[in-house]
Amino acid sequence: MLGFTEAIDRLPSMPSAVVEIIRCIEDENVEIETLAEWVSHDIGLSASLLRVANSAQFSEHGSVSTLHDAIMLVGFKQIRSLVCAVGLIRTFPATTETFFDYNGFWRHSLSVAVCARLLAKDLRVNPDTAFICGLLHDIGKLALVLAAPANFRDSLAYADAHHCALAQAEQVTLGLDHCQLGAQLARKWSLPAIICETIATCHSPDAAPATPMSDLVHVSQVLCATLGLGANERIVTPLSDLAMARLNLTLFHLKSYFAAIEFEYENAVRILH
Repeated sequence: MLGFTEAIDRLPSMPSAVVEIIRCIEDENVEIETLAEWVSHDIGLSASLLRVANSAQFSEHGSVSTLHDAIMLVGFKQIRSLVCAVGLIRTFPATTETFFDYNGFWRHSLSVAVCARLLAKDLRVNPDTAFICGLLHDIGKLALVLAAPANFRDSLAYADAHHCALAQAEQVTLGLDHCQLGAQLARKWSLPAIICETIATCHSPDAAPATPMSDLVHVSQVLCATLGLGANERIVTPLSDLAMARLNLTLFHLKSYFAAIEFEYENAVRILH
């Protein structure tokens, strides 16, 4: 694997507070005090959380100086998602590689996360887990850029020359793809199996074992790429009819979400800016 496994192992570890939050993302019994305690051990996350609580969207409530008050103000579930987003973005330093749009990558990831969370509410899928899966669905791309930029650039060139999906180009040029590497990284972080499995399979819903979460993230990433949210994908993955059927979704149904997705995406970008 061209030493990718060793290179991935040398990538930064996710902040412990974020790992704890993701592990308990489906636990409705986690208390505000527990979340505040996790975040308090990370100065950077604490500062980011307080900055969000004191941002223009929430500042009308007055100055917020404690994590407990910040969580109460912004909302427990939204704070969990925001802390995960901030923690993940801070984990990976901005790359200097000019061929990779670092900010665009995170904007696209955030758009898929927002879209997945919105759709999840009608699909009997946990919205918070859907958000995390959407946020991490392409994390293998960033891992490749940081661990093996020259190899990743070769894959991009192959995809452009042969007008094929990036994962297909990576298999040809590298012998593995960013989906596999992303799942490997998620396992390294000891994230829940549903997140690891979704990262590994969401780009190939017709070939991989189907799960509602994988289908949901697949639909979300295609929808966001079509709407032009975040980075411009070189080639938009075709929407899987099988995934749509398994989720009992129609194009008419998806169109009803367009305005909400765009609104929630812009709102999230403003908060995290």
